[in-house]
Amino acid sequence: MSRVLGSLLVGAWLCAGSGSLAAQQAPASADPLAQGHEFERKGNHAAAAEAFARVLSARPGDASALLGLERSLDPLGRNAEILPHARKAVGAVPNAVVYPILIRTHMAAGARDSARAAAEAWAKMAPREPSPWRELVTAALQRRDRPMARTAIEAARQRLGREQALAYEAAQLLAAEGDWNGATREWLAAISELPGHQLTALAALTPAPERTRPAILETLERERSLDARRLEAALMARWGDPLGGARRLIAALTTPSRAQAAEALTQFADQLRALGSPDAPRARGLVLEELAQRSTGVAASRARLESARAYQEAGDREASRRMLGNLGTDAPVVGNAAATLIGVLVDDGKIEEAERKLAELRPGMLTEDFQALNRRIAWGWVREGNLEAAERRTAGDSTVEGIALNGHIAVYRGHVTDGVNLLRLAGPYAGTREEATDRTALLALLQPIEADTLPELGAALLLLARADSGDAAKALEKVAARLPVEKGGAELRLLAGRIERLRGEHGSAERLLRAAGSESAPATAPAAELELARLLITVQRQAEAVTLLEHLILTYPTSALVPQARRLLDETRGAIPRT
Repeated sequence: MSRVLGSLLVGAWLCAGSGSLAAQQAPASADPLAQGHEFERKGNHAAAAEAFARVLSARPGDASALLGLERSLDPLGRNAEILPHARKAVGAVPNAVVYPILIRTHMAAGARDSARAAAEAWAKMAPREPSPWRELVTAALQRRDRPMARTAIEAARQRLGREQALAYEAAQLLAAEGDWNGATREWLAAISELPGHQLTALAALTPAPERTRPAILETLERERSLDARRLEAALMARWGDPLGGARRLIAALTTPSRAQAAEALTQFADQLRALGSPDAPRARGLVLEELAQRSTGVAASRARLESARAYQEAGDREASRRMLGNLGTDAPVVGNAAATLIGVLVDDGKIEEAERKLAELRPGMLTEDFQALNRRIAWGWVREGNLEAAERRTAGDSTVEGIALNGHIAVYRGHVTDGVNLLRLAGPYAGTREEATDRTALLALLQPIEADTLPELGAALLLLARADSGDAAKALEKVAARLPVEKGGAELRLLAGRIERLRGEHGSAERLLRAAGSESAPATAPAAELELARLLITVQRQAEAVTLLEHLILTYPTSALVPQARRLLDETRGAIPRT
């Protein structure tokens, strides 16, 4: 191949490659508007801005190109370049497009007077519309220019002749200035104009500083509207008084229509569902009970059922039974209500009555639903200490949850090996997360023990399952004394120590935890020392806790508990805030 021919071929290849690359980079369409959108989609803002500018040079009234140019120039920090195009487009592009662009661009450039002049020009063309002033307020707030925002709100109210104009924006401004009472009044005005602002107002007022909250509630209390009561109740719930909020809302529902009352109660019940405070379930039961009284037919039955469940969660079994006593005849509701009733009966210790109710329902139930309720009854018998009755309920239950329950029963009978095998067979994922965690902890407790049977241990763990924690701790300590430290003795002392600590028996807890922290049981010692350190901090013995945590970190550097120990050590030393 000659040098000249070779050069020609290389040049041709480069040209072809260059053309191919350009074809890949440029959109296929010849329409500059389409090209601009394609460049924008690919993130090539400079090329997109150029394409949109070409469109506007030919068609100044193209709103899509004008908006596209604004979007493309913003990430480039070249917002001011849109001004010639926007000014040229006035009269050709809809006012709601071109004037907001002028207002935003002038505010971004710090040209406050020009921004207001644009709003004034727009307002002359739309004298009854709040949009010019709303756009100016929004742009000012984005630039943290509160004086301009206030000026725009005042202008809007004067020009429109409405004291509540731009209440939404005024509420945001006043909150930013720390005037929470004023913001509350503006939020109520905004809600009266658009009820959908109710949730927005709640989200905006919830973070109010604690010192301002009583005044906010007083401001709401002075207002007599249902909107004020709804907002007041929701804020009370979020600020720690859900029962007070529920009672306040219910007391206010004397004059509203049935539909208004139902909406207010339903929304508040949904808000209570998301709260984790102890009184939230009881408050929800109260609200749903009120909703049931104001409803009819299936809606009333469902409200009573949900109320019963909420009361049950709150531990108010009498109220739960009351709500279950007068349900409608809708089949799904009755079935769910019966399941809830069985749970209430089991929790009340009325296990035989629960069995009879389940037998009545059995013909119309799905197998998995029946088995779940059957296991609940079996657990009820366990808590009564009647393992024979519990075993009868679980006979033939081959589900993983059933296997896990039978594993627990075997352990409570003292059959350590059989119980461990069943618990392992059930695996780590059966049941709820809490059940799986408890099962994993029980396996960790039992695995070091070499004895096949240990009735005393089963009896001690059964006491714990029956919530007799004081006697359970004593029984566990007695069993631990019979076992080698490294073969179950340390684990049992650790469990007994944790129980005593939770009971507030600090002396016996410290003794048990120190015994569990033996270096002869390296798998248990870190957990025992961490638990003991927490106890020492509780009784204001921080110096001893620091020494113990340092020992844990240095002696067991590979333990999974070291990160927790380091954090607790830093908290105790004051290096980081206590959580």
